[in-house]
Amino acid sequence: MADPSRELTLDDLPRPPLFKLVDAEGGDALQETEVGGEVALVAALFSDRELAGEFSAGAASHGMESLAGAEPRELYSWGDVEAFALSGMDFVLLVGGEGVGLFHAGDVAQRAAERAGEAPFPLYVISDERGEAPLISVEVGEGEILVAALFGTPEGARAFRQSAAHLGLPEGLATIEDPDGLRRHALVARAAGAEYAVVDPESGLTEAVPLEEFIGPQT
Repeated sequence: MADPSRELTLDDLPRPPLFKLVDAEGGDALQETEVGGEVALVAALFSDRELAGEFSAGAASHGMESLAGAEPRELYSWGDVEAFALSGMDFVLLVGGEGVGLFHAGDVAQRAAERAGEAPFPLYVISDERGEAPLISVEVGEGEILVAALFGTPEGARAFRQSAAHLGLPEGLATIEDPDGLRRHALVARAAGAEYAVVDPESGLTEAVPLEEFIGPQT
């Protein structure tokens, strides 16, 4: 279980995947409690699935009966974390292996939005046996564009492939370890007709990033 004696800060917010708790209907599990002398809704965010399960099992003893028996649900990306923090709670209780911290939900959402622009190495791409990564066609107002799909976790890539089964994406995964690898991937994608990359494209809040930002100035 987390060490309650150490108070975490927003700088300790771990990189996704993170985990929340959901109730029997699949909604975010929220606890109505008093924070700073006022009634507030609190949701919990965990650094790993095991912590989420342990907390849920003992939630009643922590005064959070509404979270007791709730099921862990994975948040694959920073966009998922942002959407979670904006979904109606007032505060987010962060529970990690190193400690706990209580934050305004809006501050968590803002930090997640800021970190969404970071390249969370290693990155993962869906690829075939030759190591080639297919581009994804996305409809926009003036037609369709091709984007390179990047993922922060292998699980996120697999979940996207499953949800987009109609695209016939290959079964392999390739890894991008550093900025040089990302630059090479962006150059190949641009040569194939892509203009943008999207990190964890299943999240509706994730924005497309121009490939030029990964490629950088030409020498």
